[in-house]
Amino acid sequence: MNIPKEKIEEVRERANIVQVISEYLPLTKRGQNHLGLCPFHSEKTPSFTVSETKGIYYCFGCNATGNVITFLMKRDGMSFPDAVKTLARRYGVSIPEVQRSGPDPRDLLFQALRASMEYFLRELKGPGGGEAREYIRRRGFDGEIAQRFNLGYAPDVWEGLTGFLRKKGIADEASLSSGVVIKKEKGVYDRFRGRVVFPITDVRGRIVGFGGRSINGKDPKYLNSPESQVFKKGETLYGFYQAKQQMASAGAIFVEGYFDLLALHKHGFTNAVATMGTALTKEHLRLVKGHTNLVYALFDSDAAGRNASIRALDIAIDEEMDLRAVILKGGKDPDEFLVKFGAEAMREAIAKAEPLMEFFLKDLGARLDLKTPAGKRKYLDSVVPMLTRIRNVAERGHYAAFVATVLNIPQESVYEALKIPRGTAEKPVKGAMEAREAVDMKGARLSELTVVKVVARHPELLSDAVSVAMESFSDPVLKKAGAIIAGSILRSKPLDASSLMDEADDEPTRILIAGLLIKDDDGFIEDPARMLEDSLKRVMNRGNIKETTMRMIERLEEMGRTEVASDIRKRMGTGAKRQP
Repeated sequence: MNIPKEKIEEVRERANIVQVISEYLPLTKRGQNHLGLCPFHSEKTPSFTVSETKGIYYCFGCNATGNVITFLMKRDGMSFPDAVKTLARRYGVSIPEVQRSGPDPRDLLFQALRASMEYFLRELKGPGGGEAREYIRRRGFDGEIAQRFNLGYAPDVWEGLTGFLRKKGIADEASLSSGVVIKKEKGVYDRFRGRVVFPITDVRGRIVGFGGRSINGKDPKYLNSPESQVFKKGETLYGFYQAKQQMASAGAIFVEGYFDLLALHKHGFTNAVATMGTALTKEHLRLVKGHTNLVYALFDSDAAGRNASIRALDIAIDEEMDLRAVILKGGKDPDEFLVKFGAEAMREAIAKAEPLMEFFLKDLGARLDLKTPAGKRKYLDSVVPMLTRIRNVAERGHYAAFVATVLNIPQESVYEALKIPRGTAEKPVKGAMEAREAVDMKGARLSELTVVKVVARHPELLSDAVSVAMESFSDPVLKKAGAIIAGSILRSKPLDASSLMDEADDEPTRILIAGLLIKDDDGFIEDPARMLEDSLKRVMNRGNIKETTMRMIERLEEMGRTEVASDIRKRMGTGAKRQP
C-alpha cells in the first residue's frame, strides 16, 4: 500500500511516542526525556531514552534508534504500512485507500484466527459443548476466568471449523496458513478436535494461535498451533497480554502449562505467564523485560525441574535478569499445588524464592562430596563458567564469596579461578608511535563531533567556513551527519529528528544523528561560538586535512570568494593571505 508522504508525516506528528512505547515498557521521566530498560538488548541499568519533543528513541547501550513508526516495526514485527495504519487508526488520521496488488497475508491470518475463536466460543456455549463445559467446571475454571481467557471448545468433528470459515468467506489458503486446519490428500480438515481450546494472543491482544487439551483421552494430550507468520512459540507467552500491567509492581511468574496459568490467575496471581510446555527462551525473558527485571520461575522439585532451572539460569545470566527459583514441594505442578495447599502457601513459596544462581550453587553442593579434593574440584569446575559470565562486578563478587564459603577455601582462590584466560583481553597498543596515532584519531573525532553537535544545537552558527570544515572530516559517518544537518539548516527547515534520520541512507549515520539530538547535555556548552571556533581550528589544522583545507582556500580565492577564504584562514590561525 502506497501511503502519501504527507500522511506519514501527519501520523508521526500526531502519535505520542512516549504514550505508545509506555504500553510496552515502563518509562520514567528524566529531565526532558523518558528512560526505561531497552526492549532490544539485555541490560539492568536503563539506557533506552525516549524524547517526546523530538519524537525519537535512542538506546545508549545497543544504539537502537528510530521513531514511533519504526518502534512498532521492530517491536511487533510489523511492515511499514501496517505500523503507519495502526497509528493512524489510533490517532484519528485518515489515510485514503490506494489500490494494491493483493491483501496483506498477515491480515488474512488474523482474520482467520479471530473467526476461529468465534467458532470455538460458540461451540462451547452450544448444545454440543456440555462435555467440555463439565470438564472446565471440574478443573475449576468455569465462570469469570474462562471468560477472561476466552476458553472455547473444538468438537470432535472433521470439518466443523473448516466449513465455518468457508461460510465466513475465508479462503482455505488463509486457514491453512493460520494453522487451524490441515490439508491431506482427501482435502482440508480441522486441526483441533475433541479439545478444550485456549486462544493465544500477542502483546497487543491479537489472536496468533491456539492450544488444545484433549477431553476424550485421545493423544496427544496437548496440541498447539504450528508456527506461522504471526506465531512463534519460543517468542510467545500465554497470558502475557492479561498479565503485563501487573508485572511492573509484582514481577513476572513463569509456569509451563495452560491450566497452571489459569490456576494462578484464579487465585490472584495475575502477573503469571506460561511458556506453553516449551523450555524458557531468551525471547521469553526479553518479552517481559520491558515491564520488569524480576522473574519467578516455578519448577518441580524433581530432577527434571532441577535441570530446567539450570537451563533457565544460563539464559538469565546472558539477559542480566533477576531470576528466582520457586520450588513447589508436595505438588507436581502449580495447579495441583494450589488445589492442595491454597494461595497462601503459594505466596509463601514465592516470598522464599532464592536467586536462581544461589539455588544452583546450593543444589550442586548437595549432590557432591565437598569433603574431598575431587568433589571440590568438580564443584569449582562447574560454577566457574557461570560466574565468569556475570557482567556486574558486585554480583559476581557476591557469588565468588558464596562459593568460597561452600568450599571452605580462601576467596582469593575463587578469584584466581575466575581470571580471564590469556588472549581474550584487548591487546594494548604497541609502541609510542601507535599510541600517539590512537590518541590523535580519538582527538580528531572528538573535534569533529563537537562541530556537528554545536551546529545541531545552534543552527545560527553555521557558516561557509563550518561547511568547508565538515566536508574535510576524516570520520565518514560524522561527515554524512554534518552534511545532512547543514543541508537542512541551509534549506531553512527545522531540525526535526525523524526527518533528519530519514535522510540518512545508512544505520550508523541514523544512530549518530539520534544520539546527537536526544542527549540533554546542552548545559555544558557555556560558550558555543567559542567551542565551535576551537574545534574548527583543531579540525582544519590537522595533518592531511590542513593541506586539503589550504588547497580549498586557494580555490576559493581564485573564484573570488575572498571573504570565505579569509574567514577560514582566520579560524585556522594562519592569518590573511600574504601579498605577492
